[in-house]
Amino acid sequence: MADPTSATTIPHLLGITLDTTGIANTQVAATNLTTGETQRVATDTNKVVILDAAKFTSGYTNGDKVLFENVGASKGAKTITIDTSGDFQEATIVCTVALTVAINL
Repeated sequence: MADPTSATTIPHLLGITLDTTGIANTQVAATNLTTGETQRVATDTNKVVILDAAKFTSGYTNGDKVLFENVGASKGAKTITIDTSGDFQEATIVCTVALTVAINL
């Protein structure tokens, strides 16, 4: 097993689901708060994102906190603390509909 105190590139999946107010096919920004690295991924038609923490350029370590922010047509955020005792972690983002402004020209 890999040393949990050193950065690793062993796959570790993080799953995020948007709640019922979330909108499918929108962007989610995943930021490793330890390294500052950010990845952007799109939700699928079921409002789900699966991110492999090993895809961060610096990898990840046990205990890293990854902030997921829904930045599309709905807004919300959730932080997952990486726990390498398992291969998959999941959470739900509670969303609110983003405000829009109509401009008539």
